[in-house]
Amino acid sequence: MPQLVWAIVGMWLHPAIWPADTMVERRRRVAALAVVVTAAGWLTAHAVLELTGAVSRTLAHSWILTIFDSLTFLGFLLALPIPRLGSLWRLALLAVRRIAVPVAIGAGVVVAVHRELAVPAVVKLAVIAAWWLALVLIAGQVVRTVADVDLTAVAVPSTVRLRCGLWMTAAGLGGSGLTILTPAVVGTGDLSGALSGLTILALAAALNGTVRDLTDLRTT
Repeated sequence: MPQLVWAIVGMWLHPAIWPADTMVERRRRVAALAVVVTAAGWLTAHAVLELTGAVSRTLAHSWILTIFDSLTFLGFLLALPIPRLGSLWRLALLAVRRIAVPVAIGAGVVVAVHRELAVPAVVKLAVIAAWWLALVLIAGQVVRTVADVDLTAVAVPSTVRLRCGLWMTAAGLGGSGLTILTPAVVGTGDLSGALSGLTILALAAALNGTVRDLTDLRTT
């Protein structure tokens, strides 16, 4: 059973080598993986920074993590398919329809927080849970849209752009993971920080593996 689980995970992390009729389809799968990994890494990092004491508040809001976040986001944008002009309005409506509910949840949380009402602790926990639920749902809908969008409606990124995007995202996630892991190991000894840092580093390594897959496909 462990071998089977590992094999399934390995296949999921290498979408570029799955059977496909065209290289465009393979690149679209890689773009979807980039969205999944970026979302997972970003959510993991910000959850541990905002909900635990694994990293000091000074470091959590430092320019170092800001740079790594920016690098991750830039790489994410490079890996995204670009809507074609003729399909822009249709895709915009699709995106709005899919993220309307989570955006409404997030907006409700923002309004509730800014009203600064005295509420029981259980209500505060519910508000925090709603905020993170909204973020997870938005990320899931973005992944879904990239994974199933009509290839005639978007320009799938080229292999070169995908590789650059994946490298940048991996570098950003790797830097964030190390920044979270190091103080958790040598400073606070916080288990959540250590596990989160290792998880983010594993995600960065997965992206590097996908870059190698793209390189191998171009040389075969």
